[in-house]
Parts: sequence; C-alpha cells; structure tokens
Amino acid sequence: MKNNHIYRLEFSEDSKYHNIAKPNYNLIDYSANDTLIKNVKILNNVQQSKLFDGFSINIEMDTLVEIDYEISGWKKGNSNYIVQLGFDHRFENAYNGKKIDYPADFEITFTQPGEGDISFPVTSFSSPIQSNVIINNLTEGIDHFKFIFRDENQDASFNDNDAIFIVVGDSSGMPPKSTSDLHVSWSISLIKDTTIQEQQRAPEPGDIYQLFTKKPFRDKEYFEFTSIAQQLDKKNISSKLDEIIVVPNPYTGAVSWEPDNVEVGRGERRIFFAHLPTICTIRIYTIGGKHVKTLEHIAGMLDGSESWDLVSKDGMEISFGVYVYHVEAPGIGEKIGKFAVMK
Repeated sequence: MKNNHIYRLEFSEDSKYHNIAKPNYNLIDYSANDTLIKNVKILNNVQQSKLFDGFSINIEMDTLVEIDYEISGWKKGNSNYIVQLGFDHRFENAYNGKKIDYPADFEITFTQPGEGDISFPVTSFSSPIQSNVIINNLTEGIDHFKFIFRDENQDASFNDNDAIFIVVGDSSGMPPKSTSDLHVSWSISLIKDTTIQEQQRAPEPGDIYQLFTKKPFRDKEYFEFTSIAQQLDKKNISSKLDEIIVVPNPYTGAVSWEPDNVEVGRGERRIFFAHLPTICTIRIYTIGGKHVKTLEHIAGMLDGSESWDLVSKDGMEISFGVYVYHVEAPGIGEKIGKFAVMK
C-alpha cells in the first residue's frame, strides 16, 4: 500500500430527489490525481470494488428510502404521546399522486404557541396557518423546511390527533411554490396513549423530535481516507529474532511437503527458515566453519519464511551432520543457530 495517500470514494447519480437505488461510484487517489475506478454502478446493497494499490473497498448501503424507526425518537423531552411516522393515511386522498419518499433526516422543534413557522397551505383553496413547530432538514442543512400542518382541533398547536407532512418542490431541497409543484413526504402524527394510566404529557416548548431515514448514497457524497503503508518496527523485530527457527530440525530424510515419488533419484529435499524479518541474509556453515550456502531473503511482511533445497553453493547435496546458520538483518540484528540433517 502507498503511504499517506489521500483517497476518496465518491458517489454520483442524477435523480431529482437523490433516491435512486443504484448510484455510481468513483475511487480517486487525490495525492496522485489518479482516478482508479470510474463510474461503476452499485448493483447490490453489498458490493466489493476491484483491487487497487494493495486494497479493495467493501461498499454497503441501503437501496430503499424508508424511515429508520430504530434511531428516530425524542432528542429532548419526555412526552408520552404515541408518535406515528410514515404517511398518515387519514389524509391519503388529499395527497394522492403527490407522495415521495424523501431521503433526508429532520428535526422537529416545539416552540411556544404562535412562535413556530407558518405552514404551507393544506389545499390550493386554503391559507397558511400558524404552528408551534420549526422543522430543520439535517441532511441538506436547510432550516425552516416547509411542511403542511393538519391542525385537526384548530388550536394552532401540534398535539393530539394532529399531523405534519414534510413537503418539497420539484427537486431536492427546493421549497414548493404552489400546490402544482408540491410533493408530500413523511408525516409525523401525535396520538394520546390510552393504554397507560399515568398522566398524559404533551410535547412542550423546547422539546425536539428527530426523524431519521435509511437512504442510498447520493450525488457528491464521499468517504475520504488516508492510507498507511505497512512499516517495520525495528525495535520489535529485533526482539523477535530469537524466534527464528529451522523446520524440521532435525531433518530426518523426508517431510510431508516433499514429493511422494520421483522417476529418477532421491528427489527434492527441502527445509524452511521461519519467522524471518522482511530482508535478511542467511549464511550456512558446517560445524567446522566451512561456508556451505548463502540465501538472500526478500519478501513481504506476512511471508517470513525461506526454503533451502539442501544443495550447497557448489551444486552438491549436503551430507548428514550438524550445520550452523547465521541470519543477518541490516539495521536490525543477527541470529545464530544450529540444525541437523540425519539419515
């Protein structure tokens, strides 16, 4: 992996309300100004990218726009009214054909009577009415978002049996200009809970309710991260040089990884030096100090082994006996050990 490179996983789509189920994504190395993946469509709710620069990305997202009931709830306040979210079907006929599942999160703040926002007209023949709530769009950063207030008891306060519908115009973030470009989205309805014996507590000024939605990735959203390449901790590696071993030790003529049979001759013999640092030199000597073979080990951090076919530098198979090996890791340290080759 590259070290200290800034990457972005960027999403793109061209829907009016950012509710398309299968957006595209790009993977860009901003440090190198290089687009690694361009305009690949997300086909499933879980998808893995191709391998680039030593890594791949697992992308998981919601493909449907729907209310997230698990995390929606009161941010502040202790009202025990039942809060119904979704689409209040009592008013379905009034908004038939205008419904849209809007992919955004909202915060509803209760105010003193008469201090909330003026609602959007219920119909083209009605006038805006005063409310005691302010709705902010958390996803798009829009305060005083438009809504329809169904004030059933006509007291200018959002309470029992009332409903609020969040509304939007002809595209995401745009307020409706009139009922002709009006689209009606999520509703929030309040109902007294008649199953409880304690006193009913209506929302009070200062209470805040949050409505969260599940939604696909939308245009211009992105994840940014910085890659950190694998690095050698020389102090830690130096302390682990004592873990270097020869496998098997002793070598007794055959091991499981060697071929079962060959057509001519004894066939391959092989031992392994294990737990090696990334770069090191292995020198092998007879017990009398004669140089037998030098092995150069250069590998990844997760591949700490080097094999030897028990053939000397002169191309001859070594004889049985005890051998000394010396491992030298530049800038780290060294390790000396022994292994035996037996009949």
